[in-house]
Amino acid sequence: MEQISKRLKISVPKFDNSNLIEGYSRTLIGRCMNPQAQDMKTHLFMLPRIWKVEERVAGADLGLGRFQFDFDREEDIVEIMKMEPFHFDYWMLSLVRWTPVVDPNYPSAITFWIRVIGVPLHFWADLTFRSIGKALGKVEAVNLNEGKIQVTIDGLKPLCFETLVEFHSGEETTVFLRYERLFGYCRQCFSLWHDYQRCPDRVENAGRQMTEHENDDLRMNQGQCHSKQLW
Repeated sequence: MEQISKRLKISVPKFDNSNLIEGYSRTLIGRCMNPQAQDMKTHLFMLPRIWKVEERVAGADLGLGRFQFDFDREEDIVEIMKMEPFHFDYWMLSLVRWTPVVDPNYPSAITFWIRVIGVPLHFWADLTFRSIGKALGKVEAVNLNEGKIQVTIDGLKPLCFETLVEFHSGEETTVFLRYERLFGYCRQCFSLWHDYQRCPDRVENAGRQMTEHENDDLRMNQGQCHSKQLW
């Protein structure tokens, strides 16, 4: 009987890493949301040039679709973060200020301005828009004049393009969400991770349909054989 090998776990003793943390105080860490479609080497080369800071930043590939940029100047980081959301090769990037987080899904945050369509005028209020934004992620700002909310979402979760909103009166309505500067997502499951051709839902549905067709063919062949036996 084969023994199931246990996963090796290593414990690191406590040590003072305050200098390490301080050393990354001017670091942005990012993730390619669709690594299969985004060339890491190219975007590490191009982004500093797009930002016009190529002489004051160093980029590095961290593996698993993640990367970092170390900056010389704090003001460069401040100006660059005003440009979010970020994209490259027509797919989104998650790019955040580095914090000492131990999480395989870090980073995944993307901040969008989202236009909300369909809110009744008599409920057109800050509270309504914040309630909608809170259901999507962390609300950063509300622009009532343009009917928009700025929300930081988890880019690893599917996008939401429409939702049902219920008001205190019990009335309900459907609102539609339009993400500004959104590049690249699956039209099948609304994931930022892959395109339609690589969608697991599509492959699963195709496999299910294939199985149903095979079963139909099998039943048809069995029926034909049975008819021949009768004759």
